[in-house]
Order: sequence, then structure tokens, then C-alpha cells
Amino acid sequence: MPRGKQLGRGDLAGTQHGLRRLAPLDRRPRSPLPPMSAKRRSELPRRAEVRAEVLERDGTCVAAGLVLAVACASPNPDRPRLEVDEIAGRGRGGDWLDPDNCQALCQAHHDWKGAHPEQAEALGLTRKAPPVT
Repeated sequence: MPRGKQLGRGDLAGTQHGLRRLAPLDRRPRSPLPPMSAKRRSELPRRAEVRAEVLERDGTCVAAGLVLAVACASPNPDRPRLEVDEIAGRGRGGDWLDPDNCQALCQAHHDWKGAHPEQAEALGLTRKAPPVT
């Protein structure tokens, strides 16, 4: 096969263990995934209540005084736009409907939290999943 040629399904592909044939492409039409499950959709009214409660409780970005290297980002500095973020995500055993597991963060600090998970955990902005026993 000439160098640089794109491999297609059914072509032979070289691996460290020799050649193998690529699987044929499945061309059956597939239905798109629903944008949101029925269970999650049913939780939206409670999530709106949790969001309002957390924004009222926190009032401002909780990381503003903790992460001084990042300035709170907002289109309107007099009234920053806040997101309600989970301290422990659902994949880590957290509940997005528990106000005690939620905090108000501006977009800049939310981005910082995602980029610096170890530091965010040390500051209490995120929590790892509990160990499996």
C-alpha cells in the first residue's frame, strides 16, 4: 500500500503483531440519542429549586477568596453570572439535587477547577469519589 493512503474498512492494517483486516463499517441507520433522559427531565423542577437556594445562600463566587490568581469573569462586573456547580459530581457519588453538594462559581473559577483538580480538592471545591469497600 502506498505511504500516506487513507485506510478504509476492509483494508489490511499493520500492527505490531502483523496485519489485521479492519471491520466493515456498519451502515444501518441509528436513532439519535435523546438529549435528556426522562428521569433527568423529571428532576429539572427540583434542580431549579436547588439552583435558586444555592445562589441565594452563596451570593457570589465561592472561589473568589480562595483562588486569587484567577479573577472572577463576568460580562457585568457589578453582577457576576454564576453557575451552580457540584462539589462531588454525579459520577463521583454526588447528588446534583443536594444543596450541600452544590456551590456558586463564576465561569473563570469553574474552568480553573476543571484544569486544577488536585488544588481544587485541597481547597474543598471538589471531592473525589469515596473509596470502594
